[in-house]
Amino acid sequence: MCPAVSPLKTHKSKPTKIPSTGRDAPDISPDLPRLAAAAELFRSPEIVVRDCMIENLTLEDFSTQSILFENCALHRLNLTRSKFGGLRLRDVRMVECDFANSEALTSKMLRVEFLNCRLTGFRATEAECQHVLISGGDAAFSQFRFGVFKTCEFISCNLSESDFHHSDLRGAILKGCDFKNAEMAGAKLEGADFRGSRVEGLVANPENLKGAIVDPAQAMVFAELMGLKIR
Repeated sequence: MCPAVSPLKTHKSKPTKIPSTGRDAPDISPDLPRLAAAAELFRSPEIVVRDCMIENLTLEDFSTQSILFENCALHRLNLTRSKFGGLRLRDVRMVECDFANSEALTSKMLRVEFLNCRLTGFRATEAECQHVLISGGDAAFSQFRFGVFKTCEFISCNLSESDFHHSDLRGAILKGCDFKNAEMAGAKLEGADFRGSRVEGLVANPENLKGAIVDPAQAMVFAELMGLKIR
């Protein structure tokens, strides 16, 4: 048996709807207990963490076959240079956590928020994400190749040099981000809202940009990708 925190008996509220996109906020219990001696949970090759708050825990160069966080609030969790065979997040809010240069071989995320987190160089190819928010923080050089992002939002974060090659970003909110030199060749971008983001140097195929939502300044940048000459 892998270590786990006993589930709470508290009643959880229904997911909160975000009117702009329909994204559901994490369904987290309002009175999660702070977990003491949290490091003890991470000594198994298969880890399950439920119904708790973890703060100020450092696990650099950590490695595990699989890890599940469910109904959790994680504040300042440091997992830099870690490797997860499988990473599953369900109803989780992360605040100022650090996943820099970490890798998840497989990952599934449902109703997850990354708030001011460091995801620099984080690798999660073929990620399955639904109702995920990445807001603030640094995700430069992150790799999400072949990922699926349903009802997801990227708000005011650094995604320069990131890799979304052949990812499904249809309907995603991509506002106020830095996508300088980001790789989106082959990505599905219909309905993706880029308004307010920096897109200079973004790599995409003209056919993939069909139906994307852009502001006038971005239209000038994307016109070059389509071979248009504006005079």
